[in-house]
Amino acid sequence: MTLTKFRVIEDTYKFNPDKQAHLGISFGLFYFFITYLPSITLSIILTITVGLSFELYQGVSTRYRGWSTWDMLYNLLGLTIGAGLYILRITAIFPEITWVRTIQ
Repeated sequence: MTLTKFRVIEDTYKFNPDKQAHLGISFGLFYFFITYLPSITLSIILTITVGLSFELYQGVSTRYRGWSTWDMLYNLLGLTIGAGLYILRITAIFPEITWVRTIQ
């Protein structure tokens, strides 16, 4: 692995296979973490950490083109969809629990 100067690519927001992968992987990572960890907050933090780490790696590695802000935004979108659906599911199953207490 060769590391070079940090590169930022000019990318688009178009929902191409790369963006679909970023969204889907982040969605799946959140569900992986929430399955094995008892904390929504920790699952969110770990999902962001994995996505950010990979984007930073892409920015310095010659194997990839560089950092993409749009890729990171799709990572966050996948996480938001995953966490939102999880919270909606919890509140539907246990209506007496408010989403604020679920986040803690």
